[in-house]
Amino acid sequence: MDDGECEEGRPSPTVQELLATDHVPPPDVLRSSSEVDLGHDPIPVERYTDPRFAELETEKVWGEVWQMACRDEDIPDHGDVHVYDGPAGSVILVRQADGAVKAFANACLHRGRRLCDQDGRHVHLRCPFHGFSWHLDGSLRKMTNAWDFEHVDEKSFSLPEFDVARWGGFVFINPSGSPEPFEPFLEGLDTDFETRGWDLGERRKVVYVRKHYPANWKVALEAFIESFHVVATHPSAMAYIGDANAQYDVWPDRRHVTRMIVPRGMHSPHVGPLTDEMVFRAGIAPLHPDGADKVDIPDGLSVRAATAADRRTFLKDNLDIEADIYSDSEMIDTIQYHVFPNLVFWAGMGSFLVYRFLPDGKRPDRCIMDIMFLVPESEKMPRKIVREPTVLGIEDSHHDAPQLGGYCAVFDEDMSNIGAIQAGLESFRGAGTTLGAYQEMRIRRFHKTLGEYIAQ
Repeated sequence: MDDGECEEGRPSPTVQELLATDHVPPPDVLRSSSEVDLGHDPIPVERYTDPRFAELETEKVWGEVWQMACRDEDIPDHGDVHVYDGPAGSVILVRQADGAVKAFANACLHRGRRLCDQDGRHVHLRCPFHGFSWHLDGSLRKMTNAWDFEHVDEKSFSLPEFDVARWGGFVFINPSGSPEPFEPFLEGLDTDFETRGWDLGERRKVVYVRKHYPANWKVALEAFIESFHVVATHPSAMAYIGDANAQYDVWPDRRHVTRMIVPRGMHSPHVGPLTDEMVFRAGIAPLHPDGADKVDIPDGLSVRAATAADRRTFLKDNLDIEADIYSDSEMIDTIQYHVFPNLVFWAGMGSFLVYRFLPDGKRPDRCIMDIMFLVPESEKMPRKIVREPTVLGIEDSHHDAPQLGGYCAVFDEDMSNIGAIQAGLESFRGAGTTLGAYQEMRIRRFHKTLGEYIAQ
């Protein structure tokens, strides 16, 4: 392998050139690209290392922004409670009798004890300390020894409530008290998904792994929103991924949403010429643990089309998904969206991955990465909904969560960088980190939006 062959401009073919020749053409939502000039200023290292900046994030970002707290399937029935320990404080999400979701500060109004320490089903919310309790709608139910609290107006002694919004099976909360409207916050993302039928609300969380990292949450996030690192971090993937051919979309009128499309069914321009058969077999190997060498490229199909056809067969046979309505790109490419600040998920049918990145406590050098698989429900492959994560410590391998399957090795490769990046940043000298103008454009858009929240 030669990792120095992409030095003469952006490699060809581009994603749009590939999509124009696909056997099953892509939808309109994928037939566009957008890039903006965000300048070339360094990213200040203090954003990753300074406890004072982390405090500003807690106040100005996590205390103000819409953020994913759980999935609908985490609280399916009346009285189900999910505890979201977010950076701006702990929040209780409670399913109401009418199917709505309410969110309350997870603190007793008497002496401040957490009302709920873990998820569960409740008939009311009762403080374990003195027994004060509230109804599931947040209104006061009972004050212990009420005779000693004549100074308290029971009608107004309700749990502080946060704004809630739901989209794609995700439940979002906003703790600000006066949030920006949720639909404009999505900036048309909901329309894109609904138009194409990428209905994440019809999927269920069947894998949930929580990994602790010795790094700032932004270090971890940024490692997963670009394909630039494949050449050095995931060399085995270069046989079937056009890493340097990836398309990065940053729209001038969107500050919360970015996208990348990483093509498959082709080899990286960083490696020498590979035959079509080599690319095809490398690309389908994850779906054929018994041997990809037993599958042939159908006559008349390109590598991309053949790889997409193999994926369609897998989805039909294993998940009973009629995938013929989806294009080749939707079958195999990494079509990945980032919603500010910390939610990353895939569109199309090529992957069912979702990531969420959170600070881990008050230290700027600790974070949590939640890895989820959201899979369409299927009678052929019934899967139990997983509500509690498998927790991996800083030193644990992803192989300790075998439900991640073939991703274990990939995530371990990423893990080899994340802590080392934080250590390097804490030794960094200079104006700040230097980003590529195109391949790291999503990171620069993220930091521009982050700066806008911090300044407001």
